[in-house]
Amino acid sequence: MRGHPVHPALVHFPVALLLSATIADLAVLAGLSQNTHIAAILMAGGLVGGLLAMGAGMVDLIRLDRKLVGHATMHMTVVALAWAGYAVALYLRKDALTGWPPVAAPSFAISIVSAIILSAGGWLGGRLVYTFGANVEPARSTPTA
Repeated sequence: MRGHPVHPALVHFPVALLLSATIADLAVLAGLSQNTHIAAILMAGGLVGGLLAMGAGMVDLIRLDRKLVGHATMHMTVVALAWAGYAVALYLRKDALTGWPPVAAPSFAISIVSAIILSAGGWLGGRLVYTFGANVEPARSTPTA
C-alpha cells in the first residue's frame, strides 16, 4: 500500500486473537473459567484474520530481497503450521462456537502447542524485519505524508 508492506499491519490481530484463545484455554484448564465458547470465538476470528495476514504476506514476499526468501519461507512454514494446528483445535471444539460444551484434552493440547509454534513464527518474522531489514526502506531526511 503506497510502498509500505501490508503484512506487518495485519498480523497483530490474528496473533493476539489466537494467543488469547490459548490463554482462555489455560483459564479453563486451571479452573478459573468454564466458558469454552470464548476460546472458540477467538480462534475463529484469529484464523480468518490469519488468512488475510498470510495473503498480504504473500504479496509482500514479491518485493522481498532474494537473499531473505529462505528466512521468509521458514517464517511462513512455521506460521502456517501454527495456523493449521489452531484450525484442527477449532474443528475439534466446533460445538463450542455456539455454546459452552466441554472441550476434549486433545483440542487443549493442540491449542497450547500451536501457541508455542506461533510464537516461534512471530519471532522469525520479527527477525526478518528487525535483524535483516526485510522490506524496510531507508529513512528520508525530510518526512513526507
